[in-house]
Amino acid sequence: MNYEQLDLNLLKIFDAVMTELNVTRAADRLNMTQPAVSNALKRLRHLVNDELFIKVPSGVSPTPKATEMWQPIRESLTQIRRTFEPVEFDSAVESASFTIALNDFSAHVILPALVNTLEKLAPNINLRTIPNTHINAPMLLEQAEIDLAIGVFLQVNARLRSHTLFTSTWVCAMRHNHPLAGKKLTLARYAEAKHLLVTLTGETTGLLEPFLQEQGLTRRIGLTVNQFFVVPQILINSDLIAVLPIRVVELSGMSDQLYLTAVPIEIPLSSVKMMWHERSHHNPAQAWLRSQLAKVCSGI
Repeated sequence: MNYEQLDLNLLKIFDAVMTELNVTRAADRLNMTQPAVSNALKRLRHLVNDELFIKVPSGVSPTPKATEMWQPIRESLTQIRRTFEPVEFDSAVESASFTIALNDFSAHVILPALVNTLEKLAPNINLRTIPNTHINAPMLLEQAEIDLAIGVFLQVNARLRSHTLFTSTWVCAMRHNHPLAGKKLTLARYAEAKHLLVTLTGETTGLLEPFLQEQGLTRRIGLTVNQFFVVPQILINSDLIAVLPIRVVELSGMSDQLYLTAVPIEIPLSSVKMMWHERSHHNPAQAWLRSQLAKVCSGI
């Protein structure tokens, strides 16, 4: 292609469509009409001799050529934006509203300290929280319905960024007079017990099922719930056992009413992360909020 024929505005439009993967949302973001964005993409397709985007039910999907082009274009545009955008957010006087998706565990750990920090440093910031089931977070970020998601995310796509806020080990919990309390919790005994599973997505299997299947074992899940902090109360009034992050037990105020033992399966640390979309990475207000979240969680 002839560089002299390239309209640099096309790169800004290309970046917006790559970020949103939806022409209508990209047009809204750029304050353009959808036909104007589509026409710009047509011109860019002609210049690079590639379709760039294929229509899919949710919007568009990038071709390999578009994916290859995006990183250098995005980095170049980012440098240009930094030249013109303010580099700091004045939290003492500026106003902002943020929507965060998180579960009850993350809320218990983070929100009290975060709200205290905001009242001192950012009196004009408003927070809205919604449930995070982990599987809905990427979609909500893609559609710009939330600013941040907090939770355990195993996979993050190229348009999303993440930062680990804190980690927690796992423990097996049950009531003190449970038949298994005080006994060595072998894998066989664990599999034979009646289990309570915290499943934010509504699924009836957990992270331990693949390991149990490898050992030729299954377990009975007698109850599933979608909140962590209801679990201790249920455990002390039933024969159920549950594998929980140790911080849930500590924060529940019911540590002395529960018998805790090691899980007979090696489970990696639970890494709770905040995740945000590439489009907001350099937004001064959102960058400030992320920095405060990191500070709040640094001592956890």
